[in-house]
Amino acid sequence: MAKKKAKKKASKKKSPVKKAGTKKPAKKGAKKTAKKKARRTVLYSSKGKKLYAVRDKGGKFKDIQQYSRAHAMDIRRSSKSEKSAASTSAVASSDPGAASM
Repeated sequence: MAKKKAKKKASKKKSPVKKAGTKKPAKKGAKKTAKKKARRTVLYSSKGKKLYAVRDKGGKFKDIQQYSRAHAMDIRRSSKSEKSAASTSAVASSDPGAASM
């Protein structure tokens, strides 16, 4: 004899129906519009060189540059945190009291 398993119905709570035109209240201190960052897209030239294409906010190409040149500029540039870390380590190494034993 084959026994049939009884199916349990899951009770679903009804979600409140949202009325059209109602909005949640804005959070205090929230920015209205966030500035969109410029994005880089990787492309390849007809010669096979890797390229970076920088787009503007609208998505149109603003600048196209070789990957090698863009990468070299990124390496030359240092961030604010790197600059502050370098300056604090330079001050610590030039301290005459710390060097003497």
